Amino acid sequence: MRNIQKLVAVLALSGLCFAAGMPSESEPAAKTKKHAAAKKEDKTAEQLRDLKDVVDQQQAALQQMQQQLQKTQQQLQQTQSQLNQAQQQAQDAQAKANAVESSSNMQVQKVQSDLSDVKSALNATNDAQKKTAKAVGDLEHPNSMAYKGVRITPTGFIEATEYFRSRATLSDQATPYGSIPLNNYGGYAVPSSTTTCTAATPCTVTNPGLESGYNSHLTEFGITARDSRMAVRFDADEKNTKLAGYFEMDFFGTSPTANPNQTTSYTPRLRQAWARAKFDNGWSITGGQMWSLITLNRKGNDADNANVWIPNIIEASYSIGYDWGRFGSIRINKAINPSTNFAVELSNPQGLTNATTATSGIAGVATPGNSLLGNSLTANCSLAYSAATFTYTVTCADSPYYSTNLAPDVLAKLSYDNPKFGHFEVKGVGRFFRDRVQPTATAGGYNNTAIGGGIGAGAIIPVVPSKVDFIAQGLWGKGVSRYESSNNIDYVVRTAGTGDKQMQLLKSFSALAGFETRPTPKTQLAALFGAEYYYRDYYAENAARTEFTGYGAPTATNTGCYYETFAQAQAVGSSGSCTANNKFIYNGKLYGYYDMFKGPMGTLRFGAEADYDYRGTWSGSGALATSTDPRFAGRSSLAPKGGDTTIFTTMRYILP
Repeated sequence: MRNIQKLVAVLALSGLCFAAGMPSESEPAAKTKKHAAAKKEDKTAEQLRDLKDVVDQQQAALQQMQQQLQKTQQQLQQTQSQLNQAQQQAQDAQAKANAVESSSNMQVQKVQSDLSDVKSALNATNDAQKKTAKAVGDLEHPNSMAYKGVRITPTGFIEATEYFRSRATLSDQATPYGSIPLNNYGGYAVPSSTTTCTAATPCTVTNPGLESGYNSHLTEFGITARDSRMAVRFDADEKNTKLAGYFEMDFFGTSPTANPNQTTSYTPRLRQAWARAKFDNGWSITGGQMWSLITLNRKGNDADNANVWIPNIIEASYSIGYDWGRFGSIRINKAINPSTNFAVELSNPQGLTNATTATSGIAGVATPGNSLLGNSLTANCSLAYSAATFTYTVTCADSPYYSTNLAPDVLAKLSYDNPKFGHFEVKGVGRFFRDRVQPTATAGGYNNTAIGGGIGAGAIIPVVPSKVDFIAQGLWGKGVSRYESSNNIDYVVRTAGTGDKQMQLLKSFSALAGFETRPTPKTQLAALFGAEYYYRDYYAENAARTEFTGYGAPTATNTGCYYETFAQAQAVGSSGSCTANNKFIYNGKLYGYYDMFKGPMGTLRFGAEADYDYRGTWSGSGALATSTDPRFAGRSSLAPKGGDTTIFTTMRYILP
């Protein structure tokens, strides 16, 4: 603003100077000019005054603005001071709040600590009361008995089971999966000696034997208590070792005189009898008769029932596709870490084949048993017909109970357990077979050997923890049928035609999968599907390779599988043989239990089960060309099959 004032003053002075310096020509003109200059000077002075007034006004306005600025600055300083004061007050308040909060937290912590102490004291009191109550309960109802430091615990159950089959098997509570009745088949009655018939005289059968060929046309009902079990467990703890022993038996034993006529005469059967030493360093050794290492475990590799997955079904043959065994064994297990176990086992061996080899100069073999009911004395009968003499010849061979074995079965298993993901295992078995061959009546005999084995895996996965489990397991191998529920043969001996008497091991595959559920504490529901597949394995009888023998031979004779009896329905001129080697068998099971009572005195449990079993066989073309049966006209081969439906109900009293 001062610069503007200076500029205005300079301009004014410059104008005055310019006016005074103008030249004059005459006096009047000078006067006139002087008068004009005076007027102009007055006007200039007036303008200067006006400019001065403007400058004064501007200075006044500027001074007012400066005063207003000073006032604003003072207000800003006052506001900043108030803000600083507020911040200081806030800091002081926060410090006080922190102090109060710290004090409150300390008080809360003290109260919580006091409350925790009260709860701990209360829990300790409750625990003491529970221990006292348990001690009193144990004294009144002891779970075990003490004998010189050994705890003895009885266990088991008493069972009454009812069953109904759509096709009879005459096998009580245990279904023989490998011999499920075929559709429209009754086989032929087994005579005690050779029967001869002519065209003029119809063939008759006297003194029928054990073959029950009519069963596919009959249903079956029964009530049994044979699966009732008695067991006892022994436990003792040393300084660095835990000792355990277990004994269990049921009543599925048989003898030549056992029958259910006026009273039953079933003998007890040894299920388990083993002892174990488990050391603190993770090693354990178990010896005796126990669940084979090939059997799926729920946890680890131990043989305890609680650690082995046993299908909790009423059917005493368990399920098709379930791989298992119980026989004499020695097992060594190492706990690598809390989750991983590795075990090796040596087991009592047994080689299974068909008994017809016994008539072909082969010894040292055994035949499959009939499910859990033991071997029948007479089995594997064959029927030959001569069109020239009208003669039927029935040949039956006794089933040998034991094979003469070369070495134990060797099994190994690696298992892994995770509380979240479940139990997983991989396993394998090696097997060693031997038989004795007498090729002719005069030639010297010799031994044959063969090595078989298989690999398997299994898992139990908690889909819904404590509610739903998924189960899966499988086994593939050569000569491993002994471990499969259908109890098929392990090998055939090449004896027919140009056979070299060597053992031919059969390949097979088994698998099982399903769900186990526990919807409520008193209820169990489950569903299982199992299957087994037996590979075709045969050899040529002649150099022209027109006839074959072995397992599932395409030229096998299956015409006899479609006749109900030898005497009444078989057409003269047709062979009554029914080879019917198993190809693919499966079953589906639905079962469940409800605990009607559960307490310190035991559990009363009701159960029900529905099964469907299917059996399919390999096709054969033998005897079709010469058969006079119109049902076989135009057919190139016959592959018999059959199905059976079984319903079970049971009532069990389970010891606590």
